[in-house]
Amino acid sequence: MIDHEKHIELLQRKLEREHEARLVAEKLLEAKSHELYNTNQMLNDSLEKLKLQAKFDSELLAYQNRMENLLLINARLFLKESATHENIQQLVDSLIDGNYVTGCYLAVYSTDKINISGKYSSGRMQEWSPPATLNTTDIYWESDKHVLWHNINTHSGCVGIFAVRIVCSEDRLNAIQKQMALFCELLRSAIGRLITFHQAINAKKRAEESEQSTRDFLAMINHELRTPLNGLLGSAELLHDTSLDTHQLKLLTTLNHSGELLRAIINDLLDYSKINAGMLELIEKPFDSHLLATKLEDIFTHKANEKRLDFNIYYAPDLPAALIGDEDRIKQIFVNLISNAIKFTSDGFVHAKLWWEDQKLQFSVRDSGCGIDQADQHKLFKPFSQVDITSKRSHEGTGLGLVICKQLCEQMGGSIRVESSLGRGACFQISLPLTISNTANVNSEIKRPQQVPIKHLKVLVVEDLKTNQMIIQLMLNKIQINPVIVDNGQQAIEILEAESFDIVLMDCRMPVMDGYTATKELRKNSYDKPIIALTAGTTSAERDACINAGMNDILCKPYLASELHDILTIWGLPPSK
Repeated sequence: MIDHEKHIELLQRKLEREHEARLVAEKLLEAKSHELYNTNQMLNDSLEKLKLQAKFDSELLAYQNRMENLLLINARLFLKESATHENIQQLVDSLIDGNYVTGCYLAVYSTDKINISGKYSSGRMQEWSPPATLNTTDIYWESDKHVLWHNINTHSGCVGIFAVRIVCSEDRLNAIQKQMALFCELLRSAIGRLITFHQAINAKKRAEESEQSTRDFLAMINHELRTPLNGLLGSAELLHDTSLDTHQLKLLTTLNHSGELLRAIINDLLDYSKINAGMLELIEKPFDSHLLATKLEDIFTHKANEKRLDFNIYYAPDLPAALIGDEDRIKQIFVNLISNAIKFTSDGFVHAKLWWEDQKLQFSVRDSGCGIDQADQHKLFKPFSQVDITSKRSHEGTGLGLVICKQLCEQMGGSIRVESSLGRGACFQISLPLTISNTANVNSEIKRPQQVPIKHLKVLVVEDLKTNQMIIQLMLNKIQINPVIVDNGQQAIEILEAESFDIVLMDCRMPVMDGYTATKELRKNSYDKPIIALTAGTTSAERDACINAGMNDILCKPYLASELHDILTIWGLPPSK
């Protein structure tokens, strides 16, 4: 009985324990279920946030992609074409997207360097007033109006203002501001290139105007210097043919010497100016190098004999006779060097030599003169510089001769060098790369009309200066020609309509109507007689102007009576029937 009761009690306790355990399990299950519910809710909330963030990023990414494409398109456009009112306004309009940027404004300051100055705007915002803070900073965010301001700075300074109104959340503002800064940089670059382009055009225009002014000045000063020199040297030449006593001959010799020195100085100054202005042009054509050596010897033999110098010019047997180059400029170099050698040699010798070596014409002048100290040789090729610049120096000159020789050599691709020491003479050597001509007889290429007697020629002289009228009349009278003289081109046209002349000697620069205009008018009216230019112009442009106007030949001032005689002889042939 007792055992039965204990057994029942044990079962009852077991049931109680199982009930309590069930209650605890139910509570635990209820807690876990609640925790699982909360976790699920958190996951759902996070998922919704992720979806919103993905949508946010996707919209911003799409906006950025659209802006980058727009930036690329306009960058290519501005590289291909210059900025214009139309494509700038198109860019300003395209920045308005309706979501983030609701207004855009661009002001390009007025300047004569560009033609796109003005104000450009787009969007809903109408009034744009730059804040005062923009004067001290290049970028400013006006938070109360949601406007981002940029100064547009180029190498020329601040040239404008760029502004956009941005309406977006705070987290998107920085990204959109960066996009707008890229467009501001694009505009700065486009406007800067346009300014640079216009500056380059203006600089080119100024350079061309300066070059033309230099050409005009040189042509004017050439005319103004050579024209009175023509009267001086022409008068001296005519005076030489009259009866003069010993004292008068001495004065005439002095006059001639001074006139020739003045001519040399004028030639040096004008040549130096033309070289520096880039106006000196080489005229390359076949010439006879052997004949050139003979001419040089003829020019200086008398002067060397006056100083009792042993003078000769030698050319090597293998020197090609026919070479291609600018004979006049080559001769100018050689004349300058030989003249200097004779001038600075009081006794002894002056020997010149021409030979061919390494496909170059070699020329040397050696003398036994005073020589040049090594320390002073650097002065030789500097403009207006001479070894002796003291007031006691015994030799005239501008100090430009060797400078011109050096520049001419370099322009021909050649070189000049000197070997000398004080008291032991000097040797100058020239090396010029020239081409051997295939022409058998160089002189045969110069075709001239047949020479005829000229004393019966009827000559019209068109010259405005009374001095030059008198000189040319006396020169022509010496060869039994009595010319008709008029003062300007208009008078020439009028007299040629009434009378017939064999040759017209036409000055180029005259009042009322110049020689170029008069010649063009005559050729236009089928006048076919020879017209010879009387000009002080020495540049190729001036010579071309004479030929282009219709003139047949040119007689440069100052001219000698013999030169006038030669050109009349050349062109005195009657027109073929």
